[in-house]
This record gives sequence, C-alpha cells and structure tokens, in this order.
Amino acid sequence: MTDLYTFRGRSLVGVFRPRATGLTTFEYAPAWRVGPISLSLPLDRPAEPGAADAFLDNLLPDRDDVRERWARDRHLPNTDPVTLLAAYGEDVAGALTLTSDPDLPTREPEQPITASEEDIASRIAALTHEATSWHDPRTHPRMSLAGAQGKFTLAHELGDWLWPNYNHPSTHVLKPPAARHKDLDTFEHLGLELAHQIGLRASHSEVMSFLGQRTFVVERWDRAPVDDERGVVRLHAEDLNQALGRRTDAKYQVSAVEVARLLDQHGLAYQFVHQLAFNAAFGNSDAHAKNYSLLLDGPKLVLAPLYDTVPVFLWPQYDSSMAMPIGGARQPAELTEGAWRRFAEGAGLDGDRVCAAAFAVTQAVADHYLDVFAPHIDATRLQRIAKRVKILQRTIPNDAGTGQITKQQLG
Repeated sequence: MTDLYTFRGRSLVGVFRPRATGLTTFEYAPAWRVGPISLSLPLDRPAEPGAADAFLDNLLPDRDDVRERWARDRHLPNTDPVTLLAAYGEDVAGALTLTSDPDLPTREPEQPITASEEDIASRIAALTHEATSWHDPRTHPRMSLAGAQGKFTLAHELGDWLWPNYNHPSTHVLKPPAARHKDLDTFEHLGLELAHQIGLRASHSEVMSFLGQRTFVVERWDRAPVDDERGVVRLHAEDLNQALGRRTDAKYQVSAVEVARLLDQHGLAYQFVHQLAFNAAFGNSDAHAKNYSLLLDGPKLVLAPLYDTVPVFLWPQYDSSMAMPIGGARQPAELTEGAWRRFAEGAGLDGDRVCAAAFAVTQAVADHYLDVFAPHIDATRLQRIAKRVKILQRTIPNDAGTGQITKQQLG
C-alpha cells in the first residue's frame, strides 16, 4: 500500500496512509503549524473515521468511467483515490501536492511542456465528443479536478500555455461543452458575468476559441500571482463536501441548513445566503455541496467566489428541482419569504437578515438577467428567462427594497 505524501509548496504537511482496515488515515507532520488542510481533518484532535478517504475522493472526477480510464492510461492496479492521486496529484484543487515520492520538493525541477494551439484544439475536440478524454497521455498528466463535466487545466505563463505540474501550477480550467449541451460554455460565462453585475464575488471567465474549437475558460481562484519567475502560487481551498467529511457520491445529500450551520461558526453564513440565493434565482439547480468552497489561510476562512454557474432550467430534459432545497422549497415559485424564514430558523440564523440578503439578490437577478443574456441567446431561451424573471418577481415581498446589494450586506 502506497503512502501519499502531502506538500504545500516545499513544506511537508503530512501523510495519508492506507490501513489494512480499508480506511485511510492522515497524520500531520510534527513541524506543520500553519493550519488544517480541511475542517474535517483538524490539527488538534483525531478526525472522524473515513474523513481522510472522503477528502481525497473529492479531489478526483466524479465519474467512475473517467477514474477507470485514468487507471488504465497509467497501468495502475485500481481506482482507489490514494492510487490515483499518487499518479495524478501534483496539481489539484487547493494548495496541496500529493505524491508517493517523499523527495518531490528536492528533485530536479522539470522543464514545462508547452501546450500548442493545436494541442489545445485537439483536447477540446476530444472532450466535446468523448466525455472521459480529460488527459492527453503524451504529456504524462499530473492534474486532477473534481466534477462530472469533462475538463482540463493549463498554466498560462509569459504568454504561453503549459501543461501543469508540481513546479508550474495550473492557472486556468478549460471546459468544452458536450455536443448535446450546445452553448453551455456561453451560458456559464454569462452566469458569472451576471453575478459580477449585481455585486457578488465570482470567478473570472471568457469563451475562447483555439483553431475553431470553442471552450469555456475560467481563471482559477485558488491561484495567486507572485512577482517572480514562478508565475503563481497555489492557495489552499476545499469544497463544502470535503469540509463536512462527505464522499463525492454524497454531494446531493448535504442540505443548505447543514452548510449554513457550519459556516456560521466562522462568520460566513450570510455570505453563503447570497450565493445560495443567486443559484436559486439564476436557475442553477445543480448547485450541490461541491459547488461551494472555502479558501483556508491558516486559521482564517474565506468563502470562495461563485463558480459553476449553469442555468440548468434552459435544458428542459433536466430536473429543475434545486439540489439544496431551501425551507422545503424546491422550485423558484416556492421561494417565498416563508421558505427563507424556515431555512433561517433551521440554521439558527436571523430571519430578517436572511430575507434581506436573499431578496436583495433575487431582485438584482430579476433586474439584470435579461440585460446580460439577451444579446447572446435565441428567442426560445430568451422566453424561458423572461418567464423565470416573472416568477422571481412574484416571490419578492413588496417591502424587499431595490435589489441593490451593499458592501455591508456582502460582509
């Protein structure tokens, strides 16, 4: 069984160790004092059984067929998270590097491999038609990301695109739309633009084309520029599924109340209400526990910007019920003041403050949705959005205000 050494930069954070019992444990290095790598893996007390396995599981793609392909491509014996991340864990979500090599930080730095425009176009085309084709095996890939939609990462340094590794962190995620989800790249980008328009923190994105192959490209918010030749540094982060110690397949079982209670311990519950209200109003019904994240800077926690903003209701074949019901409400027409107050009561939050935050966001989405989307969508989808805006307006109390989100409200 392989030990998985965990580094942050060149510092050893700890070691994941598979046990004969089937459970993996995580032990912090004696010298590590910066802070926990997860709220589910505390520094000062033992973690709950299974928390280490859950943390690792959430760093990998959601789909079993993708994991199986990764194992085949590298001739690995199984798809256990420790096995996969020993091969693919050099560039993952957050600041950590996972490897079976305890000497990784001291080895000779690898020269980066340039990703040509032809390489990128080829990868986009492959993913568009084959959902498991996340990697180009010629590059000896070292990256892993969660999610069900096919994607890959690149590092952008000095005007060049590079395949990421330990020494060259990825800076962008590229997500080509599947052939059956035409224009998904545009809609996800516009969702983030809408969030920016109404004053919420959200990822920065664009739709780019490489030799005629179009894709959604988003800047990683878990990376930060530095003033030397390294280009960027990794920032540590985890999604809310990891923070709660749940495995990937439990992401739809996490409730909004659970998340709010956890975040309220760190003063972030009302910021979460803004993001929850945006996804509900916008129609991102697939906003589950892995679509909200935290940035961990030692003992300090920050709610990550919005990401994965997809208006699912524009594809009628998919269920539009919210992944996280709010006060029992599963559809936008049900998101009345009563639903938000029931959510607030269950989460132990102030009902008036929750309603003020939620309806400020709902009103802002209703006010700006058509303006942001109308220049870019067809008449059928424009009618769907117009209908949704009317539904939103009917749920907003008369005394909810103007829909302007203030800095004080954002926290």
